[in-house]
Amino acid sequence: MKCKVCGAESGKYPLCRACNIKKEKGEIIKCVVCGQWHYTASPCPTPLADIDNDSYLYDLKKALISKSEQAFFDAIRASVPEGYCVFPQINLASFIKRTDGARFQNELFRNVDFLITDGEYRPKIVVEINDQTHLNPDRRERDEKVQKICEEAGIPILKLWTSYGVNEEYIKGKIHELLEKAETVRVHHFRDESTTADTAIFSPQPRAQKSKGCYVATCVYGSYDCPPVWVLRRYRDFALSNSRRGKAFIRLYYAVSPMLVDLFGERRWFKRVCQTILDKMVVRLRNDGYEDTPYND
Repeated sequence: MKCKVCGAESGKYPLCRACNIKKEKGEIIKCVVCGQWHYTASPCPTPLADIDNDSYLYDLKKALISKSEQAFFDAIRASVPEGYCVFPQINLASFIKRTDGARFQNELFRNVDFLITDGEYRPKIVVEINDQTHLNPDRRERDEKVQKICEEAGIPILKLWTSYGVNEEYIKGKIHELLEKAETVRVHHFRDESTTADTAIFSPQPRAQKSKGCYVATCVYGSYDCPPVWVLRRYRDFALSNSRRGKAFIRLYYAVSPMLVDLFGERRWFKRVCQTILDKMVVRLRNDGYEDTPYND
């Protein structure tokens, strides 16, 4: 840190040793008018008018959404059917409610990038714009929480990755695919603690994964549609499925992986170990030519 008066190195303190001695003698003060350190006999270093302008606790952001998000916003609006609406930066609490009357609902005070509604403003699709930071553990944890809340409420999430730019044809296809689904299957993620074991036995949780889903990879990366999983899915379809050993591995994987995810999917150690293995595999497959662009089975 630099000394606030002379500019010399002061370590973790606002004043260097020499200026601190002068402070003890009363030659240097922290001014109650300007809030800065300066010599007692010196005027405030910053004009009062400027101080007033800089003293606001709150200020406006430059824009509601970034330029990158604006490009996706335009593409989404062009892709939805006539009469549908798209709302940017909307809070979960604006369209999802808790059913238990809980006093504190902090988990709902998270923003999603876009919400698509029909002409009567009924929520239909949540759209999230993801960059590479969403692969970081803290962001994945937040994204998983939001996804579970939406799955519990019964609204699908469409995740679009900035690394592939704005593909209007892909966006339109995904939006219409989700809107044309007859019904969105709700998934129990937050069962009431009072639910008995007997009730749990006779009310099993429905699975959200696809029949050919990459269970472990989806659990680790938080999405069936993200760059690492696209690489793995291509390897499954274009390499493993073309050999006897590969087909045997696929059958074994789909027999065992759902059970592993059910047992350990919420454990951090499980995700950490699996991600270490999968990350290395994905890098090798990318080097071998397997693309990480959007892929449909």
